[in-house]
Amino acid sequence: MSDEPRDPVRQRAPAEPGLIARLLGVLSSPRKTYEAIVRKPRVLGALVVVTLIVAAGAGWMLSTDVGQQAALEQQLDAMESFGISVTDEMYAQMERQMGDAVYFSMGGVAVWIPLLTLILAGALWSVCYVLLGAHAPFKAMLAVVAHAGVVNIVQQAFVLPLNYARGAMNSPSTLAAFFPMLEEGTFAQRTLAAVDLFIVWQLFILAIGVGVLYGRRTGPIATTFFVLYALIATGIGLVLSRIGG
Repeated sequence: MSDEPRDPVRQRAPAEPGLIARLLGVLSSPRKTYEAIVRKPRVLGALVVVTLIVAAGAGWMLSTDVGQQAALEQQLDAMESFGISVTDEMYAQMERQMGDAVYFSMGGVAVWIPLLTLILAGALWSVCYVLLGAHAPFKAMLAVVAHAGVVNIVQQAFVLPLNYARGAMNSPSTLAAFFPMLEEGTFAQRTLAAVDLFIVWQLFILAIGVGVLYGRRTGPIATTFFVLYALIATGIGLVLSRIGG
């Protein structure tokens, strides 16, 4: 038997969660999950899963007669709200184009989710670097934003069945849904319609991730996100009410 002293038992490094564990963890225990994500940033898996599921959901809705009719009515309402008179010829052409809507919708989702993720991560990273002097790898910020996109999947699971049942395309999860007494097209109604509760939730999760990445408190970051979102919603409400009015 060797007389050499045994090496002390080494503490094992915490096991890194897999893709599904990370996506579920961002929803159930975001701070702990983001600590693992920041420790070993991975972007592609989360981005691909979110993009494919959201694109599939959008494509499924527009592949049904209910979805196509709802999308057609939404287009008509939008055109009429801007003072455009829809002729029979225009209506017939819009009906024919509905057959290709599923492909345009899925293709659009496949482009805008990765693009928006990249833009948002770049904006957040730049602001934190320039204004706060905070340093972090850009890949880590990109991973934080990409994993926050899992909220889009939950939103699809909630919104799609409701929209199919009521034959509509507008989101039932906006603040406007809680104030049906507001007149359609007014500033208040347009502003509340621009505030989606799932986006509010996503911003809060994103604030947790950014806080973990830079070692900052979540509260001030979330407050900043919410104020900016409120200002954007107010601007949207103002512009749409003026144009549509």
